[in-house]
Amino acid sequence: MGEGNDRPLTVITGDRKTRERRAGRRRALDQSEQISCWRCENDTGIATSMAVRVILAPRRTPLGRLVPGTEGWICAYCLTRGNITSLSR
Repeated sequence: MGEGNDRPLTVITGDRKTRERRAGRRRALDQSEQISCWRCENDTGIATSMAVRVILAPRRTPLGRLVPGTEGWICAYCLTRGNITSLSR
């Protein structure tokens, strides 16, 4: 920090033209799409795409085996800020 070659962070102002495609979005139904966090995009202006896989309500059977509950994907950046944003359907 404080060195002469440090560059400031780029600020996203949201002035993207409506006819321009958004990064990571699919153009046809047979293409893959990068999942991004809507809450990060609304709060910070940056559509982040780092996710953590979580298991909600894991269970233990009467025999002692662990059984996973519902699996889901949550945003890692929201988790560091204290929010839980589900990226699953």
